[in-house]
Amino acid sequence: MTPPSVPFPARPSRSTPDTARAQPSGGRSDPAAPERIRLAHLADLHVGSPLRGLDHYPGAPGIDAEQAPYDALDALVRRVADGRYDGVLIAGDVFDRHHADATALTAFQDALGRFHDEGLVTVVVAGNHDAESPLPQKLHLPPSVSWLDAHAPQTVHWDHLGTAVHGQSIVRADDLRDLAAGFPPRIRGLANLGLLHTSLHGAWSRKTCAPTTVRTLAAAGYDYWALGHVHHRLAPARGLRAGYSGNAHGRGPGESGGRGYRELLIGGGSVRANAVDTAPVRYEPLHLPRAATAEADVRKRFAAVPPTAAGTPGTPGAVVWTLSGPGGEDLVRLAREVAAELDRPDFMVCRARVPAAARGGCAG
Repeated sequence: MTPPSVPFPARPSRSTPDTARAQPSGGRSDPAAPERIRLAHLADLHVGSPLRGLDHYPGAPGIDAEQAPYDALDALVRRVADGRYDGVLIAGDVFDRHHADATALTAFQDALGRFHDEGLVTVVVAGNHDAESPLPQKLHLPPSVSWLDAHAPQTVHWDHLGTAVHGQSIVRADDLRDLAAGFPPRIRGLANLGLLHTSLHGAWSRKTCAPTTVRTLAAAGYDYWALGHVHHRLAPARGLRAGYSGNAHGRGPGESGGRGYRELLIGGGSVRANAVDTAPVRYEPLHLPRAATAEADVRKRFAAVPPTAAGTPGTPGAVVWTLSGPGGEDLVRLAREVAAELDRPDFMVCRARVPAAARGGCAG
């Protein structure tokens, strides 16, 4: 499916207002704002970024490191498109600066087209990777999609949802502006959402990007801040209506656990956020500190992780276990034998290739 050809990006000029109104192609038609709206908060898709840290051995699940990220994107898009959502927020790093090819461009173009066809409105801001990639300039945006500018904050009005989305893109990879400080005040009578790619105070990211403070975000008075840049799901501060959705697929052992997006339920003055796992391949740590208890520890860890979701039809899910601890190949062999005994062909056991301290880093 090829979305309608619309010039991208829409740069503001002196005759262009800094607000826009986006309407869906279908979906809700009631002019009155719904009591509750359902949104998908996505970030850090890094379309085309391959998986790392995989071992290929007899009995290992067949994971294509290059194809797996596209399976993850397809699974996410299907879940959102089929999930009766009202809109989509994408908080930057759609693309990966190291993989600016036609496959990545087409995959995201198709994702936007699917959202449009399902009647969803979408707002996107660029992240630091997008600022370094040529791909955003090659997109053709459907009418229901707004990709916000980097030179000043913009507001998109979703009138049919009683919602205003305020956002601003990153202008370059080393963007050190406090963008949040320049966001407009909340609009009374509407749900106000902030969309920003930011390292915040820098505690969870290796790269500083559009730094700001919790106090600045809170002062805006928005109902929710949809954030990107940090690759782990987390809430920045207690009492602050904000969250990082994490990335759409784990790219290596340092990005463990379920991956996908954040579901937002907004209404009645409250916001509820739920994590939704969609990535068919996930990473999990497997630390075995003592040889004497290794088998019991393996069984306990394996039992704690349920089967993963499938990717595209016919593509099974998989769990990549990164094993650390004393014991060498004997422990690797033990863990693989336990996986076979438990009939878990979706388990891949790999020896850790990096120091434990380096595995927990958040990317940007």
